[in-house]
Amino acid sequence: MARRYIARLLPKGTVPRVYIFCTLVQAIAFIIAESYALYLIKMSHQSTLKSQWQVPDIQSAVSASVTTYVVYSALFIMAQCYIIFLCGEAVATQNTIQVIVVVLFYFVCLANSVTRYISMFVWPSLAAHMFTRDNNMFLLQVTVVAMYCIALLALVVLSYKLKKDVGWSVFKRLGADISLHRAFMWHQCLVMILKMDVYFVGSYLIQMTALILKADDIETWLQITVFIPFCIVVIVGAFYALAGERRRLMIVIATCLFLSIGYFIFKIARVCDPDILNKPGDPYADSRPFFMITIVVCMLLVIATGAISIMSIHNFGSGLKEAIAYDRLRAKHRKMYATDKTMSDESAQLMDEQGLSPRDRFALD
Repeated sequence: MARRYIARLLPKGTVPRVYIFCTLVQAIAFIIAESYALYLIKMSHQSTLKSQWQVPDIQSAVSASVTTYVVYSALFIMAQCYIIFLCGEAVATQNTIQVIVVVLFYFVCLANSVTRYISMFVWPSLAAHMFTRDNNMFLLQVTVVAMYCIALLALVVLSYKLKKDVGWSVFKRLGADISLHRAFMWHQCLVMILKMDVYFVGSYLIQMTALILKADDIETWLQITVFIPFCIVVIVGAFYALAGERRRLMIVIATCLFLSIGYFIFKIARVCDPDILNKPGDPYADSRPFFMITIVVCMLLVIATGAISIMSIHNFGSGLKEAIAYDRLRAKHRKMYATDKTMSDESAQLMDEQGLSPRDRFALD
């Protein structure tokens, strides 16, 4: 019984199974590596506090640096968990666009891992010099960068093979209507971009809350009372408008997205402000490169979400919503009766068994 249940959970085909297996192995390896990094960060912090660095300002800078790298290691672990979800869903729904986006997601993770190595061992801040004496940390960071390169290469190869393997499934699901396929492509793109918004905007909010904002700063309360609710409402509203093809709501969402670009431009200027750059009390001393990557990715995602939302609005009313609902009904039917045949295939087989001709199909009582 258990073996049959596991077999139903596994994707069909060699390439999808290898894809899922590699994703899980890579994610487990990265989670173990980041957990070890958290342990090394803790040990470096303790040894540094016991060393000659007894100046209060330096100790506070060291604590801030440690907090920065702890947060980013935790975000790396969250990224791997999210990648597992994306890969599993991509294979289950045969979504080739999501498969491609996972590769881009891994590329962003690689960029962050290279940035972390540079910020620790190439151009470290005053507080981050504590890592330069740790050979274990150096070897770990080099290993993580190499692992991301290998994982990215493996995903590129497997994604290409998976795309060839399941790329034609959309014709089986939606038929041969090219305009419907084009509308479905934009629908999938918007859903995928919104999923990326969930992670990267959430990552941005975590970084702002844990590393930058202070209780006595008015920006903290603006962030909590305005920006965080705004992000939640826009992302949830976009999913809701897309699912129900609500044209007016989607126009409002797209307008809000384009207006929010100004906020990210302001944050880039704030992070690169020469008045605080590498000065005592610089709140972005260790987090600046990571923060810039997150802000730029978020801004690009917001622009892409707004643009694809407009493209999706033009496809509302094209029959896509009904086609998706019918495809889900057929998938539910196949799952319920444990068959890969469509309703029409089973009807034809039933008529053959009963000795009926196709013209008698609608004469069945």
